[in-house]
Amino acid sequence: MTETITWPSDTDGDMLRTLGERDFDFDTVHNIEFYVEFAAWPLSEVQQTEISKILPEASYVEPNEEDELPGHVLFIVKNKVTHEFVTEEQKRLTSMVAEIGGFCNSWAVCSPCGS
Repeated sequence: MTETITWPSDTDGDMLRTLGERDFDFDTVHNIEFYVEFAAWPLSEVQQTEISKILPEASYVEPNEEDELPGHVLFIVKNKVTHEFVTEEQKRLTSMVAEIGGFCNSWAVCSPCGS
C-alpha cells in the first residue's frame, strides 16, 4: 500500500513530489548531496581555508559549461529524505558559509528509484 504524502508548495516540495512519482524509497537512508554556491568562482584562498575548517568532508566541483553548472562545494549527508531535513540542512549550511559569501539552496539524491 502506498501512502500519500503532502509536501509544501515550494521548490523542495516539488523535488520530493517528483521523487515520489518515481517510486523513490523515502523510508531508506540515502546519500543526499547539498550544493554550496558562491557569487564568484574559483574560491579565494581564504574561502577555501574556511571551508576546510567548517566542512572538512566537502569537495570542490569545478564549473561544467556543457551542463551550465556553476562551480560549487559539494557536501554529502547520509539521511532519510524528508522535507524537514533538506530544508533545515540548507539553512544550516547557509548559516555556516554566509560570512564567506556562500549559500545553499539546492540538493539532489543519487539513489535509485523504484523499478
